[in-house]
Amino acid sequence: MSAADHPEARRARRRILVGGVLALLGLYVAGAFVEVPRIEAELSVEVDDRLAAAGIAAVSEFSGQDGTLRCAAPLTADQSAVAVREAQAVRGVRVAELDASCSLAGGGAAPTTAVTTTPPTTTPPTTTTPETTSPTTVAPTTVAVITTVPAAPVQVEAQLVDGRLVLTGTVASDLERLALIERATSVVTFGNVSNQLVVDTTVPALPGDDFVVFLDLMMKMPPHLVTGSVRWAQGVQVSGTYASDTLRAAFGAAAAAQGVAADLTPRPTATAAQAIALEAELNSLVAAEPILFEKGSTVISEASLGTVQRVAGLAERYAGVAIDVQGHTDSEGDAGRNLTLSQQRAQAVLDALVALGVPATDLTATGFGLTQLVTDADGNEIPEKSRRVVFGVTTV
Repeated sequence: MSAADHPEARRARRRILVGGVLALLGLYVAGAFVEVPRIEAELSVEVDDRLAAAGIAAVSEFSGQDGTLRCAAPLTADQSAVAVREAQAVRGVRVAELDASCSLAGGGAAPTTAVTTTPPTTTPPTTTTPETTSPTTVAPTTVAVITTVPAAPVQVEAQLVDGRLVLTGTVASDLERLALIERATSVVTFGNVSNQLVVDTTVPALPGDDFVVFLDLMMKMPPHLVTGSVRWAQGVQVSGTYASDTLRAAFGAAAAAQGVAADLTPRPTATAAQAIALEAELNSLVAAEPILFEKGSTVISEASLGTVQRVAGLAERYAGVAIDVQGHTDSEGDAGRNLTLSQQRAQAVLDALVALGVPATDLTATGFGLTQLVTDADGNEIPEKSRRVVFGVTTV
């Protein structure tokens, strides 16, 4: 008998084969755990953005490529048609249907209040009964003891701060940590995710349903809220600030559909000093990380998308401000063409900020062309610094 045919050798080969199959199965399951939710999340974000842009206060939930739209308030027939059309216009959506929350009972007609006429009633004559005075007994006073129940500790939290998602807390496995990071990077760039999660196998895993709700609401924060927090402390809790009633209604509807009450407040109104500080903060950011464009184009470079996300997080911080997006070019080329290009690039940044949740009413775009070049101490132009987008901020 050859060594290859020895029973022990055959058993070893079987163990290797079974181990390889199990490893491949594990990779497939882990990949499906991450990839399918990621696709659903991307579809939900794109559909929600289109609905918000159309003024529809609704959010989407996906099972594969099939979506359900849930509404903050009933829609008219025209709004319903727009909502379905906008959702199904997103690439990858197979079907989009309206939830019952989008229509009023009775076929969409507003309920009417029936008016009933009641015949006049005859009041019988009043009989006066003599009063009898009895001694009053005072009951002993009972003092209630108030017991303060400590709040459950937060195990995991995702915070939206200045366009970044900050993940903190403790998870039970690398798979949970991976799912949180992967979902976060589906709505903001990888560089805008701060991973501070700790893996501790002794802590219990988040309940499956709660984990799904946590991930869904975390991903809906960046396009809908200015700042926000989704946390798990014996249940999912949500709070944050918003920039418009439409976005508030959409996020509130998404949370309510998951059985979560969102504690949302409007963003503060800026003082003159805060507007000045905001302008300095925005321009400091784009000085360190300029917003770049494809050469001779108005298309924002992919490398600058993270910067634009952080600009949006800062720009939507306050109400009561007017933010002018200002485009500049270097001196190379025709002055008229440069003026047009600078205006178009400023507008491209404005459009990107609106798509990220900054109210369009807060923004204007101005092109300066080559009229405000950046020079060194000797008066020589620094072309790479002349080509820039900066911001002017004033109070309204």
